Amino acid sequence: MAFSQYLATKILSWVKNSTFPSALSNVYVSLHTADPGTAGTNNDVTASVRGVATRVGIAATAFSSVGAASGGGYEITNSMVSQQTTSAANTTATTISHFGLWDTSSGGNFLASGTLTTPVEIQQGDTVQFNSGAMAVKVV
Repeated sequence: MAFSQYLATKILSWVKNSTFPSALSNVYVSLHTADPGTAGTNNDVTASVRGVATRVGIAATAFSSVGAASGGGYEITNSMVSQQTTSAANTTATTISHFGLWDTSSGGNFLASGTLTTPVEIQQGDTVQFNSGAMAVKVV
């Protein structure tokens, strides 16, 4: 998972003695057909797939404790299933390959992105589900 420019700036500014943002109650998931980029806006199909522009929230406490990551570094993973139901108006199949994490359900600050192990084709009325442990935020 790649940190966003926003989050990288906040972390490095904190190291330089600036105030860090308040802890989050929730993080919100966006869906993407390719790399979201450092601002999280590239290839975002959340609104067209879901039929609404809001992202689905996950309680920040629903992530695991920080632990050693495979291949080095440290990570947290989602410890609960997260589901997003698509809109009945989603008449064209869309292949999702990436996800993004945000600090609000719409607008807000992009935090990080990740790549799905296997891209998923979403049809009308499908449910996009991230099983427990499927989303990892890793720091190397």
